[in-house]
Amino acid sequence: MKIVSVLNYLCVMTIITAVFGVMYGAVQQTYRSGANDPQIQIARDINARLHQGKSVESFLVDTIDITQSLSTFVALYDANGKPIRSSGYLDGKMIQLPAGVFDFAKSHGEHQVTWQPRQDVRMAMVIVSSNASPVGSVASGRSLLEVEVREHNLVTMIFFGWIACIALVLLHAVIGFYKKNKYEIK
Repeated sequence: MKIVSVLNYLCVMTIITAVFGVMYGAVQQTYRSGANDPQIQIARDINARLHQGKSVESFLVDTIDITQSLSTFVALYDANGKPIRSSGYLDGKMIQLPAGVFDFAKSHGEHQVTWQPRQDVRMAMVIVSSNASPVGSVASGRSLLEVEVREHNLVTMIFFGWIACIALVLLHAVIGFYKKNKYEIK
């Protein structure tokens, strides 16, 4: 087999790999960014109600253990990032986000992050800056567990699709090699 043929096959396999990589990246980002949609709406709506003069006490009557539930939760923080009220609890305590997320939200109006307070807990969080005293920030979050299951399934599908395409290219190369050698021997 000529070096040009080998390079052609390598080029085709590289293109296949790039296409599958882009497909994975696009779908994974759609899954992950979509995980923020309910929290964006909830945090913005609560911030708007606070600015309309609604009392902090009228929000968040539910109690959600974020290690066990897939429910969306909300937390209100003061200007220093200390929790005032929360529907989400971790180990029986109101969730405490890192100070940096509040600083970023304050300077940009909003911040969307993945928060992992411990190994088995990952949350899609949206933090909206608020100046409706005593609230400095409104945070809303939910578990990424189902998104991570979808991402795992996506990796499996992409991997097997990539393997099938590469196998077809290699099969084509082998058949071409044998056909060429068969005709050269005669």
